[in-house]
Amino acid sequence: MTHTREDLGSMPLYINLQRIFNELTEAGISRDQALKPEQLFPFDQIHYHGTDAVRSAAEMLRLSSQHRVLEIGSGWGGPARYLAHTTGCHVTALDVQQEMHDVATELTARAGLASRVTHVLGDALEYPLPNVSGFEKSAGFDAVVSWLAIHHIPERPRLFKRLSAALRPGGRIYIEDLYQRAPFAAADLPDVKHTIHGVSMTSTENYVREMREGGFIDFDVTDMTESWTAFCGGRLAGWQSNRDRHIRVHGADTYARLEGFFMAVTRLFQHGSLGGLRIVARASM
Repeated sequence: MTHTREDLGSMPLYINLQRIFNELTEAGISRDQALKPEQLFPFDQIHYHGTDAVRSAAEMLRLSSQHRVLEIGSGWGGPARYLAHTTGCHVTALDVQQEMHDVATELTARAGLASRVTHVLGDALEYPLPNVSGFEKSAGFDAVVSWLAIHHIPERPRLFKRLSAALRPGGRIYIEDLYQRAPFAAADLPDVKHTIHGVSMTSTENYVREMREGGFIDFDVTDMTESWTAFCGGRLAGWQSNRDRHIRVHGADTYARLEGFFMAVTRLFQHGSLGGLRIVARASM
């Protein structure tokens, strides 16, 4: 099993998940007001490089309105809504946290995308995914996507077998995730375990090997470490430079806990052991 919803909920990034509504209120959008998807994009992308990263996935996977996509660790639903809105595809957005799921479902409905984004509460290792074989091929997915979520999940080889089996023949996977470039210093291990919840942190080589053993081929692997290090440094500086505004909107406790999270991630990247990668591959079935 993955770590529990409560474990993930203790991550500083996942505290006060209602804070996205604070941002919408600040933008003049009330809780009962309908939304345009574009109004959410500045707030609902909690991975690196926001909608630019999701646009890259859509382009590399060549997504269209004919495609069915599974997202692992869908968070507030930002990537799922972006993909559905810009390509017309249907996204099954799977997340293990109840509150995250509830917020995402509400935002998707308000954005008028409930017919193209289906939010599902479940564990990626246990939720009943289709197993594409014989007459079940029509039930499978054309693509799987995930941003900064798989490092939260143990039993990664079993996860990849499940994902490859859920893809139709020729289906592709797009992953952005954290990895271990070098052994972490003892002083950094608490942040790896508790701050970023790094359950399955390995080298790129081990990551690709486990995917290959799980049924994936034709790998395109890009190291994102330099780009993500710069992004995290800029995110921290931007958060701190707007301290008074963020405290007013979210409260002092939320500000402090997110500042601590942003500082820890930046520090891990700068110490040279934390890395980022993008992997695109194809199911061998």
